[in-house]
Amino acid sequence: MQENRFELFDVSMSLICKSIQKIKSEIMQSYGLKSSHVLFMVQLGEREDGLTASELSRAGHMDKAQISRVVSELTDKGFIARCSGNGQKYKNKFTLTEAGKSIAKDLNNLIDKALEYVSGSIPKADLEVFYRTLFTISDKLFSLTEEPEALSTAH
Repeated sequence: MQENRFELFDVSMSLICKSIQKIKSEIMQSYGLKSSHVLFMVQLGEREDGLTASELSRAGHMDKAQISRVVSELTDKGFIARCSGNGQKYKNKFTLTEAGKSIAKDLNNLIDKALEYVSGSIPKADLEVFYRTLFTISDKLFSLTEEPEALSTAH
């Protein structure tokens, strides 16, 4: 049973990740953007006051190099802007431009439709248990990557 559980989990997670990646790529292609831009656009769309590069990094579990690349790409395309004010380049916040807000709104609509399609027939109580369980598994797996010695004590 243990092996089947691992295989089921591994194959299911892989299929989920590949499917999400493909959907994000197809959607973003119409805007001339990449799948890596989706989370930024959605996160910035939720925060009218903007987010710093550090906040974006923490929220998306992305390294600083990737954050820098995506911020540069979205700024060059005119979808996000750096807020000036505190004089410290790396602590300035980024906000969506009007064009960015339009894309973020479209993305949220598409995400809502996708979520309704994928989980609309699942009772709310089941979804709450699913997400709570998923977050627990995600946190535990992440802690294994941060503390590999935990694996030797896990059995």
